[in-house]
Amino acid sequence: MVSREARGLTEYGGSIEEVASQIQRSLSAWFPSSTHPGGFAWEEATGQLPGELAVAWQAGEVAGWAAFSAEDSRVECASRDEATTELLADWLLDTAGTSTVSVAVHREQQRLRDILADQGFVDEDVPLAGLSHPAGDTGNRPPTGYRIRPLDEGEEACRVKVHRTAWKPSDLPFTDDTGDSISPDAESRMDAEKFRRMQSSPLYRRDLDLVIEAPDGSLAGSCTAWLDPSSGWVEMEPLGIVPEHRRRGLAQVLALEVCRRAAGHGAREVFINTAPLPYYRAPWEAYVKAGFTPMLRGTRMRRPATVAL
Repeated sequence: MVSREARGLTEYGGSIEEVASQIQRSLSAWFPSSTHPGGFAWEEATGQLPGELAVAWQAGEVAGWAAFSAEDSRVECASRDEATTELLADWLLDTAGTSTVSVAVHREQQRLRDILADQGFVDEDVPLAGLSHPAGDTGNRPPTGYRIRPLDEGEEACRVKVHRTAWKPSDLPFTDDTGDSISPDAESRMDAEKFRRMQSSPLYRRDLDLVIEAPDGSLAGSCTAWLDPSSGWVEMEPLGIVPEHRRRGLAQVLALEVCRRAAGHGAREVFINTAPLPYYRAPWEAYVKAGFTPMLRGTRMRRPATVAL
């Protein structure tokens, strides 16, 4: 049997930093049938990628990548590249062993769907979704007294603080009682080092790292917009509003401000990676209300625990 290494596959442990920029370039060609390169940059910088990763290479370029964790596994490459799909799917299934595993499967990934179905995987109830909006000025502006602007030089500590406040787990607007089980002492994973790593990404732009300044001069929210000039797609990741400034439409107006600024940079579409989660519907409903359109991107497929291998 020819080894995976000989077939052009390299396995990585918990860090993929050394090849992150190369993966991002390939994702640019595959999106929206893959993770957006900006979303990948955010996940890599903040340690949110699955812990086991592999990259398939062809002529020195990234032909595909895969990642494994029980709740978020991925196989991504050009949708018609069946050989790379099979190589990465083989790695994923071997790495997962008998573990429960949930795999994101985009609509165009028919070969991956077939492989997983043959292994007993079935579709999950919540789809692999997202929302999009054309780049352009909708005329929406923040409420009186609020101002949206790019992050200022030397304001990084405040930017980290507003993110941590907006994303404190126990303060998130859950639809059900999910928040009741979260410790009030739990904190966001964002810190100064992760923010520095985020800013070092090739796709990061300070002029698209936006904050909302409240009437008293404090920061009421923030949003990082990742422009991929090759595809013309922008991803917003993350967008958060601090609790005391919620229910004023700030999330919607900030998202639409991204659309306006994105158009000025030549972008054509703005994307939000969210789904109508039954326990956390607030983001989905807010952006739909703002005029974002649902995207049917695919499904997640899960292997039932009763399947014998």
